[in-house]
Amino acid sequence: MLLGCVVACGRPTRTATSDELAAAITGYEQKAPDASEDRIAALFARLDADIATARADELAHAPADRAELRQRREALESTRSELQTRYLKARVARLGETANDTLKQLRDQLGRGLEDAGRKLRDSDAHPGNAPE
Repeated sequence: MLLGCVVACGRPTRTATSDELAAAITGYEQKAPDASEDRIAALFARLDADIATARADELAHAPADRAELRQRREALESTRSELQTRYLKARVARLGETANDTLKQLRDQLGRGLEDAGRKLRDSDAHPGNAPE
């Protein structure tokens, strides 16, 4: 009965799971604290299950009756692919920001180390008896 409605009502390209996943990815892009990688992975697994169910429904019908079901499954697969692309871009952006922050910290540490070394050399020149070891 539900399957008949899905076929008769058109081909949804989104499900509750894909909508929830899209919202979680948006949260991840915006660095929301509740948008964890584990939650997103779980939602991708649920979406994969939705796709597998659509595939099973498709194969349960006679080949002549599969066109609408195949279109629905393919639309879900396309939605998943788009969401995966968005998520990967967001992860790369986060990694880039993390790498940039790490390089800034390293630069600052090296700068302080050089300043300290310069100060020690200057002090040793001013006080030859107190040369650093």
